[in-house]
Amino acid sequence: MLDWGNLEYFISCANHGTLSGCAKEMGVNHSTVSRKIEKLEKELAIKLFERRNSGYALTVHGKDLYKEVQKIDFKIAALKERFIPNPDLMDGKLVVYKQGEGGNNMTNIITKLRKNFPNLNIHIMNHSDSSDLTTEMYDIGFVGTTNPPEDSIATLLGELNMHIYGSKEYFKKVKNIDDFEWVTYIRKDQADTNFVVNSFFQNPNIIISSNSYQDAHAFVSSGNGVTFLTDLDGDNDPRLVPFKKDDYSFKIGFYLIQHELSRSNPIVRAVKQTVLENIEELLKGTNFVAASSLKKN
Repeated sequence: MLDWGNLEYFISCANHGTLSGCAKEMGVNHSTVSRKIEKLEKELAIKLFERRNSGYALTVHGKDLYKEVQKIDFKIAALKERFIPNPDLMDGKLVVYKQGEGGNNMTNIITKLRKNFPNLNIHIMNHSDSSDLTTEMYDIGFVGTTNPPEDSIATLLGELNMHIYGSKEYFKKVKNIDDFEWVTYIRKDQADTNFVVNSFFQNPNIIISSNSYQDAHAFVSSGNGVTFLTDLDGDNDPRLVPFKKDDYSFKIGFYLIQHELSRSNPIVRAVKQTVLENIEELLKGTNFVAASSLKKN
């Protein structure tokens, strides 16, 4: 039996003619699109696309399949529009994953979901390192990272800059950046400050490492070296001051992630639509700037 998910990628790639266009529509990276197309071609034992420098062009077999699949796609789209669930009647359990340090960033989102879907039982999974989880373990997730999980549909919601912070007393004692003592938090993606510090500086003196962002914040606030923090956290802590923001910063994305199979789940679809339609409002007062705002600037 053919996987309809792979056929959705096929339709999108045929419509756009490029991996990048399909990847943008489906909210995944290029490698995921390529993998889906190759899997479909293997299942059917036919070549569906000609790979050209200008993009992907349908073969004769690809054109035949496109005509048939497009009819089904139209019918499915019409059914989805016809049977849009009533938020007031939606019940059951929604499992939401968030990183342990995401409390301030998530308050507006969870409050909005409770208001729009009053009968949903929301269960929140907290974890400091998303690399230990798979998207099959939750319905929808919110992750700050530069590298969303490969098995996920990842939609960029916003971005933030992170800068070096330390206590006022520490910077009075240590003025040379080469002498900084670093507190890092370790995760298996590039939001990992251990990775960032080693990228910026040769042989950094890392005195404390943890898998918790909150730990790093607490340690530097008490005078134990320096770390990278968000501006919202660093600037609002009276014990801390930033160090040369214009010279030292790195950017991470704030992603909504879901498993590919959840695309047809009506609750997940409705929740995702609510988040995307209200994202600028939901990210006010958080660490992040909405991706839609970035595009306008």
